Amino acid sequence: MSEQEIREGMLLAVWDEPPLDFDPDTLIRRVEQKKSRRRALVAVGVATAVIAVASLALPGLLPRDRDSQLGAETTTNSSTPPSQSVEKKAQRIGDKMADKLGGTMTSLKDISASFGPGMVVYPPYATSSPARRPGDPEFSGYLYLTDPIGPTSLRLEAGGQGFSTKSFCSGATLCKDVPQDDGSVVTEAEFNDGTPEIARAEVVRVFQSGYVVRITSHNYNPATGSGLRQTVPVRVGVLTELVTDPGIAWQ
Repeated sequence: MSEQEIREGMLLAVWDEPPLDFDPDTLIRRVEQKKSRRRALVAVGVATAVIAVASLALPGLLPRDRDSQLGAETTTNSSTPPSQSVEKKAQRIGDKMADKLGGTMTSLKDISASFGPGMVVYPPYATSSPARRPGDPEFSGYLYLTDPIGPTSLRLEAGGQGFSTKSFCSGATLCKDVPQDDGSVVTEAEFNDGTPEIARAEVVRVFQSGYVVRITSHNYNPATGSGLRQTVPVRVGVLTELVTDPGIAWQ
């Protein structure tokens, strides 16, 4: 059998085979696409690993002082400033009131303040300050002074205790409200307390928040219970100047 006959026989043998149900070219393209995607995923994974290693190693490469500074800055920015203690607030207000009183009444000397948290009581009423109660002021104390008659003091209470004008003015020879520009109200009162002269002068400032400041001038030294005199050392006009001083932040 010749070569031509063999070739024709082979063609006849495969002539009736059914055609392929897929496109070989499409299959080859899909295989190539999968290979490309696999190579891209491998590259992304390697890059991610490099970045992770670099981020972990970076803090160790930074100088320690710079790292501490960064930590300190982060802590400072994220934290809120601590609130001022009552003791420091009372001391600050006491110092300002002493300066204000000395500038208003130049005849006074030895002016100083002693304010503390809660209700402060001195002899002869008690040997120590009582325990803090819910209705007590935020802080209280005495503004000491010496006038031409002798040493005495003014009593101060500041806090959120309630205030009744009707009860406060009971028995007063003078009692009036003085509204302030900030919405607070100052109530001024003078009392004879059975004497021919003014035995007690009081000024109360009530803020819109309910915060109350009360300062009292007696015809004796309220810090000791002694030193009786004919009348009060400081009248309501000066007391009002003390509780309305714009340089004093009561709240």
